[in-house]
Amino acid sequence: MKPINLIFDATVLTNYFYKNDNRSGIFFAALNILNELLKCADVSVSLYVAPEKYADGSRLKEELFPNVNFIQDFSKYGMLKKVYVKLEKAYASIYDRIWLRKTISVWIILLDFLFNIIVGLNNKKLEPYEVFLSPVYKIPNGVRKCSTIKPYIVLHDCIPFLFPEYYPQRTNVVNDVMRTSLNSDYFFCNSGATRNDYKKLFSVVSNDNSSVIYLAADSKFIHRSNKNELEHIQKKYNIPQGKKYVFSLCTLEPRKNLLRAVKNFLCFLEKNKVDDLVWVMGGSAWVTFIETLKKEGAVWNPSVIIRAGYVDDEDLPVLYSNAEWFVYTSQYEGFGLPPLEAMQCGCPVITSNNSSLPEVVGDAGIMIDWDSDEQHIKAYEKLYFDEDLRKDYGCRAQERAKIFSWKKTVDKIIGVMKDRNRHA
Repeated sequence: MKPINLIFDATVLTNYFYKNDNRSGIFFAALNILNELLKCADVSVSLYVAPEKYADGSRLKEELFPNVNFIQDFSKYGMLKKVYVKLEKAYASIYDRIWLRKTISVWIILLDFLFNIIVGLNNKKLEPYEVFLSPVYKIPNGVRKCSTIKPYIVLHDCIPFLFPEYYPQRTNVVNDVMRTSLNSDYFFCNSGATRNDYKKLFSVVSNDNSSVIYLAADSKFIHRSNKNELEHIQKKYNIPQGKKYVFSLCTLEPRKNLLRAVKNFLCFLEKNKVDDLVWVMGGSAWVTFIETLKKEGAVWNPSVIIRAGYVDDEDLPVLYSNAEWFVYTSQYEGFGLPPLEAMQCGCPVITSNNSSLPEVVGDAGIMIDWDSDEQHIKAYEKLYFDEDLRKDYGCRAQERAKIFSWKKTVDKIIGVMKDRNRHA
């Protein structure tokens, strides 16, 4: 059987070049799915990048995927790329000159329009292909106009519709995808919880045109207990030498529930007179975090709560492996990659018992109500005072993590595509 000619939307992968919160679980899911697809003899993969990401798309071609075919030829438009990059940098650096920013933004919009004409999609470019797979974004208009291509979309969560208080504008990726999707599209959902949510909220998603593909942790997430590595990480992120630490990794949006988790950690320390444990908080800075925590009645102590900020990818396995436990008591998750990464490193985890998290953690971690202060404190006490329990959860976590792999994820994707081709 000849390979499936597949176009993969690599637009989200342009975030590779920026160390910020855009390199989220969705970014890494897309990267790992693509890397696994490129290993498969059953598919022939070409890459697409949305024209507005033209400059970074050419970097993807040059720096990350030089041997992969891109359906757009970026090499012919080097001068336009240079102009575009300079405009983007100028726009980002000017904060107080409003009219100049507006002028630059108009030129950026005009260049975006020009890029759409030059490197956008048309039937001639799309003729050789059978499938378009988007790991996050809506299907491009050019693909919609090509009747021979079957669209597939990966759905990660519909949080903006479940928690509109956090997304008052609803100008988000989920809205764009659902607004432009058709019943003939096929949807891969990253958990059973995500699939059920979409089916309830959007009639375009049904049992007939959707299935679950679980995500996985990258293979780099293995137990790392080297003392020299740990000392290096402690110095890099200002973690006190000679103290144990709890680790968290998430954005600081309210849904992640970090305020409650940290507040109750401080209560746990005070209640039990614990002085040999700190909390290492990985993730973006939130200027109001300390003030909000104080309003919650907690006494802020910067020697106990270490704000590590953005954590480099290569440092995560060491941080996970040497933590006493990992906390991820989110209000809702579409999948929850950080707990799975921690589990694969042999780190005990405390997570919420809602949404997709039971599908990921199973019985290999402590699961609690996200909004219970008492259950947070009790979970901390269980793991702090019982070394055998910590070791047991660490071992169970590693075994549970073996269930998930990117090969299984991509095998399921390809299997669905083949089956639908046979029945077309």
